[in-house]
Amino acid sequence: MNALRSTVARASIRATQRVQKRQMGSGAAAPEWTGIDKIVRDKFPEDYQVAGVILGGYAALFTLVKIMPSGSKEEAAPAPVKAAADTGSIPSIDDDNFADFIENEANLNKWIDSAE
Repeated sequence: MNALRSTVARASIRATQRVQKRQMGSGAAAPEWTGIDKIVRDKFPEDYQVAGVILGGYAALFTLVKIMPSGSKEEAAPAPVKAAADTGSIPSIDDDNFADFIENEANLNKWIDSAE
């Protein structure tokens, strides 16, 4: 067991010594920006700042579109309401005049009596 312990200890020491340290691109030179990128990068040099500006622009555009009224909506003129005539006939439930018919209490009672 002691031999195994010492072998594992030596192997772990060697493994930690051979690990290459990564610099994650910190040694590379900054890119040379041209055109619109140069203008933007002069004001917002970091990548997260550019991403924030782009997302903010999309959010502002979306909000502007949602707030602005669309010109295609036209108010429809209300449909003329026909007076429910007390002629004794009960309109069908699917008929447009049925709502007007049952507004009158006498007509509502007539409809309830006809259902029995």
